[in-house]
Order: sequence, then structure tokens, then C-alpha cells
Amino acid sequence: MAASRRETAAFVKQLPEREMLRPRTVDRWSVKDVLGHLMACDEETIRRFRLIARGHADGIHWFESMADADRFNARTVARSRRLGLAALLRRKKRVGAELVKWFKRLPTESLRDPAHQYPVTEWLPAPGWSHEREHVGEVRAWWRARRRELARAG
Repeated sequence: MAASRRETAAFVKQLPEREMLRPRTVDRWSVKDVLGHLMACDEETIRRFRLIARGHADGIHWFESMADADRFNARTVARSRRLGLAALLRRKKRVGAELVKWFKRLPTESLRDPAHQYPVTEWLPAPGWSHEREHVGEVRAWWRARRRELARAG
């Protein structure tokens, strides 16, 4: 989790702000929107960790469908658009550190607790690192193509 967040932060530092704000660079989202989406997913994962740590894993909201996930994404990306880029990057960094901190606070036995609807070991790889790396991979591919485009136009 920590390595994935560090890799994202290092890559994002290379991008010019105007390019990060360019609409529709990754499907319907700007790079800033993608970062807001990833931050919101980390915040949701922290909520889940807190519930587990408090013995209330039954209170976790699991996405019931892609439509449910799409509503979450639309709502959270809209909320993150209210933040300036610098504020979003600071918050994403803080939330990423908090994510790791809350994970470390989980009792080891809670990771495979059969009483949970979904044990942490089954769902953590997605919000923990693979989801972030997938989206950052999309941004990297866009940025490679964009740099070629800018070089041709230059």
C-alpha cells in the first residue's frame, strides 16, 4: 500500500498542472479526477478498517452492483472537484498514510476472520494497491501518448 502511494506521488510530480487538469484524459476524468477517485477509495477503505478494528465489520457497505459503485464514484469525484490540485495532492498523501496506519492497527486475526462477509485478505489487494496501479497505468499510457503529441506539435 505504501509503495503504491509513493509510486503514484513520484509519477504525478512529473506531470504539468495544466495537463493534470485537462478534462477527459482518462475516459471521462482528468488526471486530477483520477487522483480524487483513488483518494476517495482510500477513505472508504479506512472506514472499513475502522469498523473492523472496532468489531463492527457487519457495518461495512459493500457495493451491490456496478451501478452502486458508479454512484459512489460519481459522488466522490464530484466532491473532490471542489478541491484545488495542491489541496487534493496534500489530502491524498495524508489519506494514504492514514490508510497504512489503520491497516497496521488491525488485529492479525481479523484479516481472515470467517465471521466477516468478506475477509480482508480477499478484498484488500484491490483498494490496497492493484486498483491504484491500474488507474495510474492508464494515466501513464495517456501521458506517453500526450508527450508524443506535444512533441509533434512543438
